Amino acid sequence: MMQAAINYGKVLFELSIPKSVIEEAALTFKTVPELKRALSSPIVAKSSKHRVIERIFPEEIKNFLKVLVDRRDMNIVEDAFEAWRSYTVEKEGALEAFLYYVTEPEEEQLQEIKAMLGRKYGKKDIRLRLIKDPGLIGGFILRVGDVETDWSLKGRLRQLEQNIMRR
Repeated sequence: MMQAAINYGKVLFELSIPKSVIEEAALTFKTVPELKRALSSPIVAKSSKHRVIERIFPEEIKNFLKVLVDRRDMNIVEDAFEAWRSYTVEKEGALEAFLYYVTEPEEEQLQEIKAMLGRKYGKKDIRLRLIKDPGLIGGFILRVGDVETDWSLKGRLRQLEQNIMRR
């Protein structure tokens, strides 16, 4: 993630915009990708972009989005929302982890993963985000911050290939 997106995420947190407003805006950009393309386009006039923001978004987040337009950073808006989520979790004293999987783990497995993360990082509040990724072939990848543990079949095959190439 780009540093600019992380900075915007922190700004969103500092603005104390209601969580529901930010999540609604993030969902809007996710479900209507054409909106981000239009607001990022150098062809569309800045004044037109501002009018679109005025019509679509709640008052609390309009100025933030206009700043992204003015600075030509609308292309990283979704990363900014993701950075806001991570920063919010961090400030709440929780640990956010991402579990990429092919087959969704059972509840018991999820509880074991949370318990292991709690012991390893000394946190009680573990927020595990589940992300389906069929490209892994099998197994899973667990990511906490910039530490990634790869137990996927795709990762194992990549390691095997690298070992063969070294010989």
